[in-house]
This record gives sequence, C-alpha cells and structure tokens, in this order.
Amino acid sequence: MESVNTLENVLCMKGGNGDSSYAYHSPSVQLKIVLALKPLLENGIYQNVRTSKKAVDGVFRIADLGCATGMNTLLTADTIVTAVKSTFIRHSMEVPEFQVHFADLPSNDFNTLFRTLPPFRGPVEILSGDGRTGLTAAAVHDVDKPPATRSYFASAVSGSHYRRLFPRQTLHFCHSSTSLHWLSQVPASIEDRSSAAWNGGHVYISSDAVADAYLNQFKQDFAAFLDARAEEIIPGGCMFTALLGRNSADVKEQSGLGACAFHLEAAFQELVNEGLIEEEKLDSFNIPYYGPSVEELRSIVETENSFEIKSVRVLSGFPLHPLLEVREGEEQMFGRIVGKHYRALFENIVGAHLRWDEYLIDEFFARIANRAAAKYGEYLPNTLDLVTVFLLRK
Repeated sequence: MESVNTLENVLCMKGGNGDSSYAYHSPSVQLKIVLALKPLLENGIYQNVRTSKKAVDGVFRIADLGCATGMNTLLTADTIVTAVKSTFIRHSMEVPEFQVHFADLPSNDFNTLFRTLPPFRGPVEILSGDGRTGLTAAAVHDVDKPPATRSYFASAVSGSHYRRLFPRQTLHFCHSSTSLHWLSQVPASIEDRSSAAWNGGHVYISSDAVADAYLNQFKQDFAAFLDARAEEIIPGGCMFTALLGRNSADVKEQSGLGACAFHLEAAFQELVNEGLIEEEKLDSFNIPYYGPSVEELRSIVETENSFEIKSVRVLSGFPLHPLLEVREGEEQMFGRIVGKHYRALFENIVGAHLRWDEYLIDEFFARIANRAAAKYGEYLPNTLDLVTVFLLRK
C-alpha cells in the first residue's frame, strides 16, 4: 500500500464533473446524509454557539474539514452560516461577517469546488414578522439545493486534518462530515507478513487481530484530530462531526464500510483469478478507513479531554447504493450505476495501487459493475450507519 505521504496525495474522491466523479454522484446517497444531518447540525448551533462580541470580534470563522467537492459541500456551508446568523438574531446581537475555510487533502479537487461556488452578494436583509432583522434573502431556497449567492467569504486550506491547519484560537466552528472514518494510514502491522495481524488475501478487517490494529489506528488518528482542533478553536467554540461508523459493539461489524470492502475485495480476487494481476497486488492492498461505535468515539473524546460532549448518537439505515430496488431488465443499468459510484469513491486509491494502468483500472471497476448486475441482491440490502457528535471546546 502507499506510504503516508503518498496516501495524502491520492486519498480523495474522484474529481471533475463527469459521470463517474464524486460531484456527479454526491446528490444521490450523500445528499440523503446531508439532509438527515441538517437538523442535528442546526439544533447544535442554536443551543451552543456563543454570540458575544468578545467571542466573535466581528468575524465568525468556520472550517469544513474534509470538504470534498460538489453541491453537498456548498449546501452544508450555507446551512451552518444561516443557522449561526439566526442564532445571533435570536439573541438580538449584530450579525458578524463570515469566513468559511474549505479544507481537505492536497489531492482534493478544489478547482471544481470553487468553480461551482456561488457569487458573493453579502447579507440582503429582510424583515421578520415582529419587525426585527430576519434571515438573509440568500437563505431562502430549496432545502436540498444551495442558494444562488453566498454571504460568506471563502478560502481553500490544503493539508491533513490530523495535523494543525489554522492559527491558535482563530476558529469559532468546525465541521467534518463523512471524512473522519478515513485513516491517516493503513495500520502498519496488517501489512507485516511476520505479524499476527497480517491481512494477506483481504482488503479490510478479516480477524480479531486485524480489527484491533484498525481500532488502535483510529484511536491514534481521532485523538490527533481532537488535539489539533483544541489548539485552533476558541474556548467555548463548537465542532460537529459525523462519520461512517457502526451500530454494534463488535468491531468486525463494519456496516456499509465492510460491505464496500467485500465488493472491492471480490473485484481484486477476480483480477487475480483471471491472471490480470498477481496475488501480491491483493495481499498488499488494504483500505484505510474504520467505522467506530458511539462508545469508542465517546471514550476517545473523554480521554483527550479538550472537548465537552453535548450530544452523541448513531443514525442507521442509509442506503449504500443509489437504487433501492431493481426491476426486471434494470440489472445492467444498476451495475453501471454502482460501478461509477464506486469509481467516484475509490478510483484514486485503487488506481495508485495499480500504478495508474488505465486498462487494469477499467477492468477493476468493470468487475464491480458486472458483479452488481449479476448479484444485485447482495448489494441492495447494504446500508450505512452514521455516528455523530457535537462538541464544545472547554
């Protein structure tokens, strides 16, 4: 598998806006997640964001960590800004200006993100029913679409969120959605042939020893994430994170992440069986993600001790694949959709592992599509669990 530095350069969703890009597919499964998280995000802001002049000093600074690209990124930024504005208005405080930092790894497609960024118009005030200044006109729009304009300044920040990205005590709110389950690296022991956790022939959790290795790597990474944010967020500032996790105490029950790994492993195995790649290519590929439980997340936050947990919960039952049913004659269409969906999510790390051999990459995702068409009954029941936590900087 790739080294840590190389992984940072390839661990991203597929860029551009083609029919296998992340931006193209994000309005399907990912939009359902964004809309389900919206009330949790808004309620956390209403209840916990501080509105004093001393705390804000004229500019409210937001960081979206692991922002990726596409409509959902813009919808989330607008949700946060609108909820914070509403909170200031409810407390009869002057609404500050807003700065949104879109942060992700250097491999993220920031160009596509900023090409789709709405033009800046600033706050266009309207009156609420009681005569006070209400929400901005820019905030009045369909709930599943970002507005045509924005009332925040935008910037791009490149780097791993497992390290410091911002000056000390400059952020008021941090957000990270469906990002923190991606690890900083594959656990070293599972790639060591002499280790009890050697994971040869598999791409994800295959034994208790491998599960322990993944859990330990996640603990290390999430603690590093909290430590970095504790430096950057002002005392009393807030953070909301949502990541793919699991609704089970059993580490090996990895919900949708485990299902993705199963389908990817099967595609690798088919290429091995057909002689297109050597078995070593399968042995040396391991997916760098981990789905925690609520208890694991709570334990890490409490041990790190920089943040107070205001709420933590798990949301279950999100469909992993874009279609909920396949009628007769739709099998090939379903397979094509699934193949492109997996390509949007995994092409960069799979492609890097296959040394960017276009033929092998095409063959790999063709195997995903063909399996999905032939065995759609194995794909349709796959669902995702989300673990969410709203935190207050002590």
